[in-house]
Amino acid sequence: MQGVLIALLGSRSFSAGSRRITRTGPRLHAIALAISFGAALVAPKAAHALGLADVYEAALGHDPVFAAAAKQKEADDANVAIGRSYLLPNVSANYSTYRNVTGTTYFGQPPGDVSVHQVYGAYSEGVSLRQSLINFEGIARYRYGKATALAGDATFDDRKQELLVRVLGAYTDTVFAQEQLLLATAQKKAFDEQFAGNVAMFKNGEGTRTDILETKSKAELAQADVADARDNVDNAAHTLEALTGLPASLDIAGLDRLKDDYQPTLPSPLGFDEWRDIALENNAQLIAERHSVEAAGQQVKIVRAGFYPRVDLVASIGKSQSNTLDTIGQRYLTKAVGVEITIPLYSGGLVQASSQQAQANYERAQFDLQDKTDKVLLDLRKQYNICVSSLTRIDALRSAVESATLQITATQKSVQAGMRTNLDVLTATQQLYQAKRDLARTRYQYLLAELQLKRAAGILSPQDLYGIAQWFVPSAQLANAANPMPLIH
Repeated sequence: MQGVLIALLGSRSFSAGSRRITRTGPRLHAIALAISFGAALVAPKAAHALGLADVYEAALGHDPVFAAAAKQKEADDANVAIGRSYLLPNVSANYSTYRNVTGTTYFGQPPGDVSVHQVYGAYSEGVSLRQSLINFEGIARYRYGKATALAGDATFDDRKQELLVRVLGAYTDTVFAQEQLLLATAQKKAFDEQFAGNVAMFKNGEGTRTDILETKSKAELAQADVADARDNVDNAAHTLEALTGLPASLDIAGLDRLKDDYQPTLPSPLGFDEWRDIALENNAQLIAERHSVEAAGQQVKIVRAGFYPRVDLVASIGKSQSNTLDTIGQRYLTKAVGVEITIPLYSGGLVQASSQQAQANYERAQFDLQDKTDKVLLDLRKQYNICVSSLTRIDALRSAVESATLQITATQKSVQAGMRTNLDVLTATQQLYQAKRDLARTRYQYLLAELQLKRAAGILSPQDLYGIAQWFVPSAQLANAANPMPLIH
């Protein structure tokens, strides 16, 4: 159905690496997804799962942070043309027209003073050209514009990579919240069944009131967990809505979920030193800071150019009529071409003070670059460590889930044999819930850390997100989707 809507409403495409993606306008795309998902509720056979790639496409057209970054890039790119303008010819035209009223008195004329009253029209028009021949300020401004534009390009590259991380973070937060709601609901159901069993055994004289109270307490706590999980689902869904524009009213159970057999591997290269070298060369934030340092250096040259002479080629052509009393009724055509030299002598200390200010800003930019480098490498190390440790944690938590599942069965049998108590069963159930929750959290943490690692290294691309999307499938295809947690018998 979504494909039909896109065909009817019109689409546009763009390339992302070697993959070609079809996009509709953000509102039309959101409508198509909403209607498609609504149709899935009515006709399960045509169900549409909202995938990670769908969310990314929607965010590209809706996210206000990314849209603002795109506009900032446009503004930064204009600095090249602005800087070039100081080296290109400056052409101007002028035109003026007047109605002059003049009264002239001639003294000492016989038989007395004579006054003459004159009314006449005057006008002037012309075109002038000024072309810099030697202009140190213009050269520095041009280089400043280029450096600023390059810094803007690098900043926009970083924003594109940041969007990939934010999309994955919002998507996995929502999916994780939904999974926790399923687990919390299953745990509550398990405790309810245990409570019913305790009551039945007590009526038959086999159980104790303590067992009933213990299970009831656990069930009430589980109910509180369910309420918290629902709040988390709602919050995550609205965060995803703000990012993509897709309505939060969509049933987020339709989001794809991570495959049960997903087994992460450490991204290449394996060693941190290789990642460090890649980051120092490719990290977009560091590239932007380096260009900012260059721009600050050119700003120093712009200000210091106030000490240097300037040479301009000047040409003009003009026509005038009756501009003065002596030229009433006369018309002039004037052409001029020459070289104008401007030598600054004194400006009240403005150039000196401005130079000191620009030099201080340049040195500050150098310190900012060093600070940004330290922060990038620190974040790179952090994400690398998360990726490495997550591999071990995922394996350990898988084993913990398997062991906790077997422990519930073994504990139940021990209770029947009189070797364990009802509290042991409840504790084993909570351990299973905790292990499954930690496993899900760790798997999503690894996915996010992998993207953040590549972003810190400056090599993150949409293809990395599409690669992760391949590990997500509709929840109906997951083996444990219907029963995320074994019940207590």
